[in-house]
Amino acid sequence: MSNFNCIVIRSGKATPRIIKKKDGTQMIFNEQRAAIETGEEFPRPFTINLQEGQNPFPPGNYVLDPASLEVGDFDSLKVGRRIELIRLPDPAPAK
Repeated sequence: MSNFNCIVIRSGKATPRIIKKKDGTQMIFNEQRAAIETGEEFPRPFTINLQEGQNPFPPGNYVLDPASLEVGDFDSLKVGRRIELIRLPDPAPAK
C-alpha cells in the first residue's frame, strides 16, 4: 500500500498553546504535531488542533476521516477546524 496522503504521528503528546485575549484573559489550545506524506522527498509537518478534553492521537499512521471535510465558501472542499483520523493497521513484520 502506498504511503501517499498517510498522516504520521510520532509522539502521543499534546502541547498547550496559550493566547491572551484583548480583555486580558487567556485561552488554552492543545495541539499535536503530525506530518503528511505527499510523495515528496520528506513528509510535510503540520499541527492538529485537539478538541477540548480530547486525548492526543497515539503514535502511528493515519488517514483523514471524511467527517473532517466540509464544503466551504463557493462550494469548495476544505478540511474543517477539527481533524478526525482513522488509524491504519501497523505493517506486518518482515518475514
